[in-house]
Amino acid sequence: MKTVLKGVLSYVFVAIVVVASSIILSGATDTQLLNYLSPLYETLYRINTNYYEIDKVNFNKLIDSAIDGMVKGLGDDFSYYYPASQMTEQQIEMEGQYGGLGIEVTYDSENKAVKVISPMYGTPAWRAGLQAGDLIIGIDDQPVSEMEYMEAVNKMRGKPGTEVKLTIKRGKDIIEVKIIREVIQIVPVKSGITNFNGKKVGYVLLTKFNEPVPGELQKALKKLYDQQIEALILDLRNNPGGLLDVAIQVSNYFLDPGKIIVSVKDRNGKITDRYISQGNNYPKVPMAVLVNNGSASASEIVAAALKENNRAILIGQKTFGKGSVQRGFPLSNGGTVFLTIAHYLTPSGKDIHRVGIEPNITVQEATSTTRKVEAKVYTLTDIEVDVNDPVVKVALENLTKNQKK
Repeated sequence: MKTVLKGVLSYVFVAIVVVASSIILSGATDTQLLNYLSPLYETLYRINTNYYEIDKVNFNKLIDSAIDGMVKGLGDDFSYYYPASQMTEQQIEMEGQYGGLGIEVTYDSENKAVKVISPMYGTPAWRAGLQAGDLIIGIDDQPVSEMEYMEAVNKMRGKPGTEVKLTIKRGKDIIEVKIIREVIQIVPVKSGITNFNGKKVGYVLLTKFNEPVPGELQKALKKLYDQQIEALILDLRNNPGGLLDVAIQVSNYFLDPGKIIVSVKDRNGKITDRYISQGNNYPKVPMAVLVNNGSASASEIVAAALKENNRAILIGQKTFGKGSVQRGFPLSNGGTVFLTIAHYLTPSGKDIHRVGIEPNITVQEATSTTRKVEAKVYTLTDIEVDVNDPVVKVALENLTKNQKK
């Protein structure tokens, strides 16, 4: 125990030195510095010196909890802490397969709950009717408010075929939902063709901005254009986002060269990066982008780029409003703290963080709690276009009006 404690105290000392250096550089005095940091070290010292069940104390867990609480104290739902044991989670998701419910979440510091960004199309969470903005306040009858963020995330994951019960707060309603876990196989690009008003319209459903997307989207677009489509629908509903560079590549597939895709503004208000379209060789057919409250982050980058560059009309509902940039900072204990370091700006310079993007045409979606789709249908790449979907129908009508053959 003494050896473990010595390592923990050394880590705390190093952390204090790092934080101290940052505060000194920002102009704080030595007295202010001690006032900020002394209580943390004092608490650890008192636990070691006075706590009754000292033999049961896991000092590494104490430090993880302290860091987790410190980051939550920022009140920023998109800054978070991954302990060393959880650092494989993001990589698993970006590679396209993991076990769980198929839901993208963040931490809601105001409600001390896990907030749903988006349930991914066709997955168990989607079929169970979870919606963007739902607050998960309990997992298997345990309050989320008493858990670390990643602890809550991991409780929703588990062996495929096992059941988890979620307690959901949706507005003023409390809902209990039982969901069977599955191995989530993310097939991010699906496509199909439909004939409407005498026009051949291509449809692409993009469910995530992960690593396979650029190549798979190229294949889908080639297949559609080879069949001489005359209009195109890009469906980004319930797409929680993903990788920035993927969003840039996707935007390139539709924009002319020289068009601004997105800019990055740091905390001092300085534009540090501006991404410009390189163009493409695809036919420039009329285009609509479908969005809703579950369209977030990279989805919003693409939606704003196509809307503000007059390449496509947006149809559906206002987007989620996640326009912040996170960077991971590795810590000496093996964990990583992810902090918001910048905001994305749309081509016109708008900051849509916590605001979202308004569609050109608003269409209300159905609010039924359970969505009817067979398990594993979401793993298909070739799909039928649901012309009875009210949002798809409005897009089809808009793209083909006054153009009947």
